[in-house]
Amino acid sequence: AGVAPPGAGAGIASRADAAVDQPTRAIADYAASVRFETLERGAVDAARRHLIDSVGCALGAVGAPPVVIARRIAATASGTFGASVLGLAERTTAEQAAFANTCALRYLDFNDTGIGGHPSDMIPAALAVAEALRVSGKAVIAAIHASYEVVAALRLCGFAPRAWNIDQAQNVIGSAVGAGVIMGLDRERMANAVSLAITPNIPLRATRAGRLSDWKGCATAHGAMMGVLAARWANAGLTGPPEPFNGIGGLCQLFGIKPLCIERIGEPRDGLGALQSTGLKPFPAQYNAQGPLSAMLELRREFQPGEVAQIKVGLHWGGWYESGGGQGDREEKWNPSTRESADHSLPYVLAVALIDGEVTPASFGDARRSDPALHALMQRITVHEDPELTREHAGEVPGFPSTVEVVLASGETFTTRRTRWPKGHPRNPLGDDELQAKFRRLAGGTLSAKQTDRMLQTLLSFDRLADIEVLAAQFRSICCEEAGRG
Repeated sequence: AGVAPPGAGAGIASRADAAVDQPTRAIADYAASVRFETLERGAVDAARRHLIDSVGCALGAVGAPPVVIARRIAATASGTFGASVLGLAERTTAEQAAFANTCALRYLDFNDTGIGGHPSDMIPAALAVAEALRVSGKAVIAAIHASYEVVAALRLCGFAPRAWNIDQAQNVIGSAVGAGVIMGLDRERMANAVSLAITPNIPLRATRAGRLSDWKGCATAHGAMMGVLAARWANAGLTGPPEPFNGIGGLCQLFGIKPLCIERIGEPRDGLGALQSTGLKPFPAQYNAQGPLSAMLELRREFQPGEVAQIKVGLHWGGWYESGGGQGDREEKWNPSTRESADHSLPYVLAVALIDGEVTPASFGDARRSDPALHALMQRITVHEDPELTREHAGEVPGFPSTVEVVLASGETFTTRRTRWPKGHPRNPLGDDELQAKFRRLAGGTLSAKQTDRMLQTLLSFDRLADIEVLAAQFRSICCEEAGRG
């Protein structure tokens, strides 16, 4: 899918006799075989849609404080293996570009969700390496496809970061795979890239528990950056431990779990590939809030916020754990002190939806979060796990069912049971027109109408680009204020 730099790979040690563990070998064998020409049309279309969504989310966050910091640091770096950052006039290193662009993509919590996380966080890694090597849009599409399929396979084989109290470690592996596909790594170098990605990068679950900090939106950006570096190291001949998952001192021994075995990779799940089984968000909030938010926006037509005595929300266990105080962080969920905590707080976003009639990126500013009326309403919201909904949240492409019950001071009750598949779910996807409208809304604060049209057309025809420099140049044309020191 790509061409390695001249001289790259010289002196690579043969691993023919090494006891490479099963997950590493399965990932490497699959990733090294991915070619654009073998992809189904549905996978290509899905990759393009997720790319449009990702760039839109990044454009909507170019002025966010963590994104500005990442961009300022990126501005101090340069090299021959360079790539572009949204808002920087000059190229930085591919690693810094992957970090800064993923920070922007992830900040609003508006990008895709599925297969165990936010897999589009891996896309900037592929874009950065693709730009550095001047490859085609087709090569990037193949890399995105491979990274999603690898992450999906890890999830199905029992790779469970949340259960191990670590963060989304699968993303660094997927980022290394995407970068490696662009570089054209063979099986041995791809195995090294996988090992060099996971061995030094086990992130703490503290990132997403309690009071959430700036790092919540930067953690997978670190994975993207280190994934690029792992692939480059492997391409240059650096070897990693041959058994990072199942060997002595490996991931499974660290967490006291049985050895992992990837039995299926690159195969459809419930008839859907990994890209097609990942949802896009209509609201900038944690994914488990999407169904309850739709319900609240419908129910609010029946009453005024001041009439509400209680709102009861039922979720599956994972939703309650993640956004309803289930991981021992109830105080922060009902009194979010940061933007990052607020978009992961179901009571917060429901209260905003009821009072404002919408939830947008502007719903999380300091002034909005400190509104006494909002906090008073939040205290009347309860969230609980419903075992029946937990049973429905099952399968290879799980549903996200929820219930919302509103009790008024008069005693009148309104109840709604959301479909297992809220808008944006793979079984109830955003239409192309809805996705493009989302892109335009997010881009509108950064780009002119003409720039927005041009970038959207570039993304719509991405698989026909002979060189993705066309998109990279548009990234560099966005004018942001900083070019200072880090």
